[in-house]
Amino acid sequence: MTAMPSRIKLLFSAIVITYLSINSLANEGPEVINEGAIRLAPFVVFAGYPTLIDGLTGKQYKGPDPVVRGFNATFKDLLVGFHEKLLRYEIQHMNLRTEAGDVMEAELKALTESFGIKNFKADRSQWLKRERSILHRLNTKPFFRIDALVVWDLDRLNEMLPEMPKGKYAKNIRYNEETKTWERRVLTKWNVNYYHVNYDTGRGSDVRVIKEDGLNLDTNKGFHSIFRGLTEQVPPGAFQDVQISYPMFYTRKKPTEEQIKYLQETYVSNLFHIYDPFTWVARRNNRFRGGFPNELRERLEMKRFRVGDRDWFNKVFVNFLNDIAQIKALGVNEIYEIQAIQRWQNSKSVLGEGLDLLNWRKGENRKGEDADRNAKIWINFDNPGGARFIALDAYMRYADRFLDAVRTRVLNSKSGFSGKELFKDAIEEVSGVPFEKYYPAARKAQIQRLESYRPKG
Repeated sequence: MTAMPSRIKLLFSAIVITYLSINSLANEGPEVINEGAIRLAPFVVFAGYPTLIDGLTGKQYKGPDPVVRGFNATFKDLLVGFHEKLLRYEIQHMNLRTEAGDVMEAELKALTESFGIKNFKADRSQWLKRERSILHRLNTKPFFRIDALVVWDLDRLNEMLPEMPKGKYAKNIRYNEETKTWERRVLTKWNVNYYHVNYDTGRGSDVRVIKEDGLNLDTNKGFHSIFRGLTEQVPPGAFQDVQISYPMFYTRKKPTEEQIKYLQETYVSNLFHIYDPFTWVARRNNRFRGGFPNELRERLEMKRFRVGDRDWFNKVFVNFLNDIAQIKALGVNEIYEIQAIQRWQNSKSVLGEGLDLLNWRKGENRKGEDADRNAKIWINFDNPGGARFIALDAYMRYADRFLDAVRTRVLNSKSGFSGKELFKDAIEEVSGVPFEKYYPAARKAQIQRLESYRPKG
């Protein structure tokens, strides 16, 4: 049995403890999660239990096995508990990001004005609109419909080897010759259909977005496939139900309670990955993060700084101000966490703990790239991306003294200047050492800090 990540264990414990009597939530009134824009409406409870299907016969399962009966008894409560937990988490997450966005916008407005850049304003007109629509649907009607719990007798499957079972449910299990174990999977398809109006042209068009996911239920590795995201106009009613059957194994050769616990734990950890209505193109761990670099860049490009290396300066200066605002709103760890996610964890093809394309059957030929967990870190001051972390290092050490040193040089530059030399001079002023000495030490420190965020294992 695969070990469960600690965050999933915590999630499982919270769901089991809190939601054994989950149906009582239907009678609760609206609740404020955070004092903010988003509230939790009365929760809609899932109706009914999934049908028990014997995978080998394709007919309704009527056996008395205690593992099957024990897992099935908690199956619905765990799903409802996860749904409600997800709803509360997303409300808290969106409120947090909204509050942080307010702080960052105010901080950036003050920062830009101190550099003579007027009228900075973050574009909030479409902010979180699609997420609010998804949240509304999540609050009023479940996305997931698990119609069948497909039961597989491992003892009978092993007796059949090397013959494989037949029937429509058999496509979602296989015998892994390398590990000598049976594996199960879930394939999901998310369909969204709506009419989108282009406000610039006044013309509209039908939009159809399909997201396909697959997950190995025992390893929590899978694939994510999508070709376009959702526009801000997507309405709650555009999302069609996601209907799946969920396979389970049982055996008479292991203790009943051990099997039930394993099935419950993997079920919750599976839901964490496959029941994710908010991830389309942007990944669940990367949504609403990164500040307002685009709006900053637009305002900066309107300012006529007499800088020779304008492209380098613009990129470094935008990151510099944006990083300061993120630190004020969320702390410095926010910057490094995003970098680690983007460098070592994100891949548009991956679902869950790693890439598994699940090409188990004839005709399945999915392709995709895994995240590069071994990607190296390069910091070079001549590159704007590397210079960002040298400037960040100086700000972390000297805070407003370094900001003031940069500001003074920018505002006092009456003639053309070099952006690289400006930042070097500012670092030398506040550190008291030549840049040639400061740079290698800062580079080493920043690489070490970034490495500390590299995923383990």
